[in-house]
Amino acid sequence: MPQVEDIVDTGHTLSCLISHLASKGASSISVCAFLDKPARRKVNFELVGDGKYYRGFECPDYFVVGYGMDYTELYRNLPYIGVLKPQHYS
Repeated sequence: MPQVEDIVDTGHTLSCLISHLASKGASSISVCAFLDKPARRKVNFELVGDGKYYRGFECPDYFVVGYGMDYTELYRNLPYIGVLKPQHYS
């Protein structure tokens, strides 16, 4: 069962999702993430069966927007990935 993510950050959401899918009987779970922030990882996730983890790009610990990722419903439609300055979200 493939799972597509825009960004993997702390790992909490992905870990819960994988656990839920496994509890429903998935014998293999693969994840494809556009962006991955390993520096922010708080929870390691375990893939199921022959599952694989694919990532497009490793992202430093910045708040990114664009290509569907937003901040309070803003910047989602940007045709690129941008870094939001801290003064805009602090």
